[in-house]
Amino acid sequence: MAKPMPNKTVLDVVETLLAAANHPDYAKVSRYGSDSMPGGQSPAGVKATHLSGSTSMLWAAPVPSGATPVEAGEGMVASMPGRTLRLVMDLLDAAQPAAFTSWQLCAAPGVGWPETGRSPSAIRIVGADGTVAYLRATAASGPGGGAAEPKQDPCPDYVIPREVKECRLSRSAASAVPVSV
Repeated sequence: MAKPMPNKTVLDVVETLLAAANHPDYAKVSRYGSDSMPGGQSPAGVKATHLSGSTSMLWAAPVPSGATPVEAGEGMVASMPGRTLRLVMDLLDAAQPAAFTSWQLCAAPGVGWPETGRSPSAIRIVGADGTVAYLRATAASGPGGGAAEPKQDPCPDYVIPREVKECRLSRSAASAVPVSV
């Protein structure tokens, strides 16, 4: 089993990319939690606050038993966490951060929408040093609850800004490279 990546390493990159994305559906990007490694009492993560007041969170978790790589599906953008996972994957693909060698969507037993255990619920990231981060995606509804949330991407014409693409560093990485979870 691979050594876990320190939360700061992965969350610094994800927070920077989400902030640089300047996505029209996100009003604010912020950090939360105090754990330095996955699996503690105060899970650390990045929170993206949607214009609706709802939030999507990507938080550092231990890799669950039974987690498997999966492809992005059409139903993925029907949920807030799914849209955030897709955006972060696209941002990683565009920026190719040198700190990481690969990233892929994963599913875990009993987790995910629309199909538990088969729908993307996290991103697994492998660091240049061989460490692994597993960022779970969850969401909390704002005013009006889940019924007020769009059931599809509210910004289908969004284009990743040049600033994110110019963050590219020397090491390239492959998205969705098959690796053992």
